[in-house]
Amino acid sequence: VQVWRMGREREITECSGRLLLLEFGCVFLFEVRMLVDVKKSIGIMSLLWAAPSPPPTTASGLPVSSGKTYFSMRNAPPKHGAVYQAETAAEDGGGLLTQMFRKVRRGSSSEPQWKMDGISRRYRVWSLLTVGLPSLLLQVVLGYLGGVYIIRSPNDSEMVMNTLAVVFVAEVEEFLYVAFTSDSMRYNLEHMRTVEVHLSNRHRIMGWFMSSIVNPLLTFSAAACLVVRTRQADCPDFVLSWKTFANIAILQDHDS
Repeated sequence: VQVWRMGREREITECSGRLLLLEFGCVFLFEVRMLVDVKKSIGIMSLLWAAPSPPPTTASGLPVSSGKTYFSMRNAPPKHGAVYQAETAAEDGGGLLTQMFRKVRRGSSSEPQWKMDGISRRYRVWSLLTVGLPSLLLQVVLGYLGGVYIIRSPNDSEMVMNTLAVVFVAEVEEFLYVAFTSDSMRYNLEHMRTVEVHLSNRHRIMGWFMSSIVNPLLTFSAAACLVVRTRQADCPDFVLSWKTFANIAILQDHDS
């Protein structure tokens, strides 16, 4: 909100276009930084979508298993069930707070590893509405407002400093995460059991096409449209053409 207020109070004072290339360069770099956060938000939503669903259950609430597993468990001696319960109790190892502040030791099978297996559909929808979508919307809005704030800088030195300032605003959430999260919780989150997704050759080609071609083009187009739109709003006589770049070259030669 503060970035929006500061950007609203400013207007472009240099309508000659002398800073046009610097404006585009600073805005493009800032939008690249915001693209990283946008991809993280999309990754969160993709993770929630691809996480394994809970196994189907019967009317009595018991998990549905295959016939072979059912008969092997039915014919097994009672001691097998007792061993399974003892192992489960050992894996629990205390309450929720104890598991949250416990680190998973590498190579140790006695410690439980955090995972996303079996999350319900209701929890997926709730997480998407409260985490995934708000995070994506916040990054898009900040990318737009930060770009406008950069363009409306009064001179070239302040434009560079304002670019660093809005990048700092975009990274505040990472500082808060590191400062107010325990080391054990960060370790457990960073070493969770991965969600395995089968990727076909078509998915690999689409991923390469999006990362190598679509994302650069979208970022370039977004930065160019933001610069042109903001200049046209503050400078009614501004028209982007080849003459504009020729005038920029003449002004730069005159300044030098």
